[in-house]
Amino acid sequence: MKKILLLFIVLALRQSAFAGATEAKTIINQQTDSLSAYTGKFKMTRQNQSIFLQLDIVNNELVATQVWDGEKLLVKHISGDKFMVAGFDWPVKFIRGADGDVIKIIVSGTGLWVKEMP
Repeated sequence: MKKILLLFIVLALRQSAFAGATEAKTIINQQTDSLSAYTGKFKMTRQNQSIFLQLDIVNNELVATQVWDGEKLLVKHISGDKFMVAGFDWPVKFIRGADGDVIKIIVSGTGLWVKEMP
């Protein structure tokens, strides 16, 4: 009887451990899916020259790559469409079009980046 009870406890613990792993994987997938709305190539024009940012998901985090020099910047989610550039504390706001897709980024209140459409 003790062996059966012990076996039952081991099986129950094993199932709950796998359930926790599945839930964690689901949460990570949801985070990646929600961040994917913010990815893409964005353009800013300054003094008749265009510069570009590429936003990608790296290790479940949003990373901006300055195309002109390759520098990578971590973009941390605050709430909704508001983010912050880590290490610089620059506020980042994503602007959505009528269809709900991200079409622009405003950095530090003045830098306007327009999404390049594929």
